Amino acid sequence: MNQSVKLFSKKNLVPWLLILAGVLVAFSKPIMGKINPAKLEVNIKPAPVIMPSAYKVYANEEALEGKYSLFKMSLTNNSSYPAENVVVSFDIPGIIENKVVEKIPKILPGQTVVVNCYPSFPQNIVERTTSSKEEANVKVSGQNIKTIENSFGFSLKGRNEFVYSFIPSDEMRTAADAFDNMPLLACLITPEDPIIKYFTQQMQEKILKGETAAVVNKDEEGLRFMLGVYEATLRSHMVYSGTSGVPEKVGDASTITQSIRLPREVITGRTGLCIELSLLYASVMMQAGMNPVIYLVPGHAYPGFHMNGNYYAIESTAIGGEGIGGRSGGNEAYQAGMKNLQTFIQQMRLGDPGYMLLDVREAIKLGAIAMELKDDNFLRQKVDEVAKDFNGGAIATNIPTVTNGGNTGAENTGGGNTGGGGAGTTVPSGYKTYNGVVSFAYPKSWRQHPKNAYTPRQMVTVFGNSNATATVQVYNVPGVGSAAQAMSQIAQTIRQNGADFGTNIQYQQSGSSGGFTVFSGTTSGNYGSVGWVGAFKSTGNGYAGITIGANEGVNIESTARNILNTLQ
Repeated sequence: MNQSVKLFSKKNLVPWLLILAGVLVAFSKPIMGKINPAKLEVNIKPAPVIMPSAYKVYANEEALEGKYSLFKMSLTNNSSYPAENVVVSFDIPGIIENKVVEKIPKILPGQTVVVNCYPSFPQNIVERTTSSKEEANVKVSGQNIKTIENSFGFSLKGRNEFVYSFIPSDEMRTAADAFDNMPLLACLITPEDPIIKYFTQQMQEKILKGETAAVVNKDEEGLRFMLGVYEATLRSHMVYSGTSGVPEKVGDASTITQSIRLPREVITGRTGLCIELSLLYASVMMQAGMNPVIYLVPGHAYPGFHMNGNYYAIESTAIGGEGIGGRSGGNEAYQAGMKNLQTFIQQMRLGDPGYMLLDVREAIKLGAIAMELKDDNFLRQKVDEVAKDFNGGAIATNIPTVTNGGNTGAENTGGGNTGGGGAGTTVPSGYKTYNGVVSFAYPKSWRQHPKNAYTPRQMVTVFGNSNATATVQVYNVPGVGSAAQAMSQIAQTIRQNGADFGTNIQYQQSGSSGGFTVFSGTTSGNYGSVGWVGAFKSTGNGYAGITIGANEGVNIESTARNILNTLQ
């Protein structure tokens, strides 16, 4: 007893208090976590399919506005206490080891946090040539929450398999929606492939006998190079042939999955479908420093390029084959391509969503970067065998003249247009023109932004500054009898698509000018507000026009005035 008294005497009390304080500090967090536990509701929307050819897109949250991810997750705190130090991680057994997606210091009561997973797949994923079923494991842990673990399965396609759309069937509104993944075709354009480089060198040396298309920047040299690619396919006895396109159910989407040969496989196999030949042309022209494009039309695709504001095309499938109707010479293929281009321009100006342009360099700027492929001695030997047929004279320099396609009114994946405005307009300095369902000029520094799941179906395209805080949006609304009906239909779609964000749109008619009915309005939601003006005119079978808008605090008054002054 005396010993106990001495142990807790006033003299010894301070050290004991310090020890007790240390124990409380050490255990206070676990204790408080149990006393004040938070509860999270987790909802995961996984990608039903991953395409290895686009593995660089999946790893980049900036690519194509972050549209392509492994999964999107929402975390909602349904408790009365903050969730502390929440960590989201995932793994794909055999492919990606455990990786932290995001660390969230605090999720307040009632708050919802959205997490997108952009996985860094290993480069060797492009060596997969067949589909497989994989599983992703997702874990959510935190200081005062119970660890949550979820798994979901997805299809990992072979590198040659291309899925044309992930948009759910009941949300598809136009033909373009069925081909929503078209920008990802740029991932199959492989100018840095060692085999493509080797083929291009052989062609430049043995068929073109030297070329300066990208050096002198003359249209004639660009045409000579494109004809050189055609001649290479012709002399190597390449033939037109198809690959499988299979209807497939992908998540909620009914789409087409097609096996697409890579450009190296088209060369060494001496055969290709229209889209495969177009990818080959684009790869070779990119390697030579040109600006290739691919024209995508219902049931067909053909290649070309643009230079000095002019667009050119060639019918690559004119190589045909003896068994399917013979073969055409280069000039005939060129004439056929330019005839196709005239139809293409006409349909795009009418706002036909089935006519799309893939501007390869613009797609790459938006993040659709090609897969990396390894060198292969066997394939080099195959190229040598192909190049043995590159006999005969060089491509002539007297290129046949064809009325130039000019501006395409390019509306898909960054087809910016150059050239003058419409009749009676003056294009301001530092602006370039758009020619489509309507015509106008917009700042050269602005770029085309891709569509997404929230884009109104009536929208044809949108151009804006780098962070899209200021934009001009092009609309085409067929089947309506007035500008007011067109505006009402667009507003209804915007409200429906943005319901999750509390989107509301208010507007009023504010006059008319030059055959256009003018509106002014505000679109708002939990993301802020956008003020805008719009102008619409009759197209004969509906109404088309533009809206020019900017986020709150962004002043584009003079820009809007310039755009409206050039609108036709």
